[in-house]
Amino acid sequence: MKRNTKVYFRIFYISSVLILCLIFGFMGVALAYENTVQTAFGEYKKAIEFSDGSLRIFDFVINLTDV
Repeated sequence: MKRNTKVYFRIFYISSVLILCLIFGFMGVALAYENTVQTAFGEYKKAIEFSDGSLRIFDFVINLTDV
């Protein structure tokens, strides 16, 4: 029983670190995108935006009204 608990916590910690790295990595890419668009084009664009029934992630637009 003691070994199962040890393995569980090890898997939990490794999974938590991996998920946090992915989240902070995505946040870093989004912040870099916003700053690049502001510097290069002079526009204030968010990396992820939902408006008028469409979802825009970086430069990709997904129309949710057609679905």
